[in-house]
Amino acid sequence: MKTLRYLSILLAAFALCAFNATARRVPGDKVGISFDSLIYDFGTVSATSPAVEHDYTFEVKGSQPVAILYATPSCGCTASDFPRKPTMPGEKGIIKVTFDPKGQKGEVEKDVRVRFKNGAGKSEQLTLRIKGVVIPK
Repeated sequence: MKTLRYLSILLAAFALCAFNATARRVPGDKVGISFDSLIYDFGTVSATSPAVEHDYTFEVKGSQPVAILYATPSCGCTASDFPRKPTMPGEKGIIKVTFDPKGQKGEVEKDVRVRFKNGAGKSEQLTLRIKGVVIPK
C-alpha cells in the first residue's frame, strides 16, 4: 500500500515537472514583442579596436503599442540607444548597443537590462547580451 502511494506521488511530481518544462514563457510574450536574438557574439577584437556596435531588432506582435522605459548597461564600457516613442503594433524597433573594448581583456559578457511596457500596462524586463573576446595591447 505504501509503495503504491509513493509511486503515485512520484508519478504526479514527474508529470508536474514535465508540464512546467514544456510551458516555458518566451521572452517578450508578456508585452507582445519578439526579438531576432537577445545575444550577440562580436567574435575577437583588439583592445585598440574601435567600439563594437550591434542593433537588436524587435517587432511588436501584440495589439498594443510598446514603449521602452529604460535600457541600462551593466558597466561604463557599454552604452545603449533606444526609441523614445512607443513602437506601434506591426512595427519594428531597434535598440543599439555599443561596447568599447579599451581597457578590457579576455572573454567579456556585457548586459543591457531593458524594461518594456505596453499600452495595457503590462511590463517586462529583458536582458540583451553582447559577448566576445578582447585581445589586450
